[in-house]
Amino acid sequence: MPTGWNADVGLDARIGATALRPDAVVKVKSPSGESAQIVIEAKRRIEPRAARSVVDQVQQYCTALEEEAVPIVGAAYLSPRTRDTLVSCGVGYIDTTGNVKLEVSSPGLFISAAGADRDPWPAEYPLTSLRGRGAAVALRAIIDNSPPFGIRRLAETTAASAPTLSRVIELLDREGITTREPRGRVLDVDWKAAIRRWAEDYGQLTSNQPSMLLDPRGLRTTERRLARTSFKYAATGAFAAQRFNPIAGARTATLFVEDPYEAAHELGLREVDYGANVVLLEPFDPIVFEGATIRNRLRCVSPSQLAVDLLTGPGREPSQGEALFDWMTSNEQAWRT
Repeated sequence: MPTGWNADVGLDARIGATALRPDAVVKVKSPSGESAQIVIEAKRRIEPRAARSVVDQVQQYCTALEEEAVPIVGAAYLSPRTRDTLVSCGVGYIDTTGNVKLEVSSPGLFISAAGADRDPWPAEYPLTSLRGRGAAVALRAIIDNSPPFGIRRLAETTAASAPTLSRVIELLDREGITTREPRGRVLDVDWKAAIRRWAEDYGQLTSNQPSMLLDPRGLRTTERRLARTSFKYAATGAFAAQRFNPIAGARTATLFVEDPYEAAHELGLREVDYGANVVLLEPFDPIVFEGATIRNRLRCVSPSQLAVDLLTGPGREPSQGEALFDWMTSNEQAWRT
C-alpha cells in the first residue's frame, strides 16, 4: 500500500447473516481517513472461459455488502486473456507472480503492476503451447475458415491433421476463444483472440530464420525486381501491411522465401552488419505461402499470417497489426472461407 494508507484484512469474511463467504474483505483507509472495502475471491486456477463465472461470484458478494465494495479476483497465475476479461467486467485482480490491478475511486487509489505472462505452473494438458509447425498450421485452418465446422471435415480440406486440430481447439476452448457444441463441432471462433494467443508463442524473427540484407538502390528497386522475379516469395510485416491499411510507409521489406541465397542473388542484395533494408525469412513451415494474394503488384501473405507477424514484429509493427484487425473486421468475407 502507499505510504500513509492502512489495510485491515478480514479473513473470516461472512457477509452479515447470509451464507455468502468471500475469501477476504479488506478495508483500506487513506491518510485523510476515507475508507473503502475490497472484496477478494481467490481460486487456485482460473481458465479464461471460467473468468466470467468468477466475476459473477465476486460481484454478488459486493452487492450483498451495505457499503459500495470493490471486487478483486486472485489466483496463483492469471493469463493475459483472463486479466483482460476481468478488467472488461470492472473487476480487479492479483496473482502470485506479481500481476496486480486495483482501482478504488473513493478514496482515490490505483495500483498496477506486471508479473508473468506465462504460467510458471502449467497444468498437464495435452497441449499448453501454440509454438511449433503443427500448431501453426492448425491455427491457420481454424482462423481462416468460417465456422461452424467439424474437426474431421476441416482436416480433409486443409493441411492440418485431425489430431493436431483437436488438441489446438481444446486449448482454444480452455481459453474461451472457441465455442463448441456437445458433440465437439466448432460453432464460433474469436479469430482476433486466436491470433493474439498465437502471438504469445510465435515471433516473426524468432520462429523463422532471418537474413538481414541491403538493397543499395532502395525499396522501390526491390519492388520493381519482385514484379519480375522467378522465385517463390510472400511479403509480410510493414511492407505488406501498407497494401492493406496504409497508415505508415515501410522502411524495411520483409519477405518469406524458400531459398534466401537464391532470392538475395536475384534481387541484387548485399549482406551487411547494420543498416539492412531487406529481411529474408526462411519460414518455419510452407503454410506461410498459403492464401497469399497479389495486392498492388506485390504478393502478400494472408491477412491472418500478416497479423501475427505484425503483432510480433519490430518497431511500430505491433500497432500496424492492431490497424490490420480493423481491415480484417470490415473485410472478413474477403479472407475467410
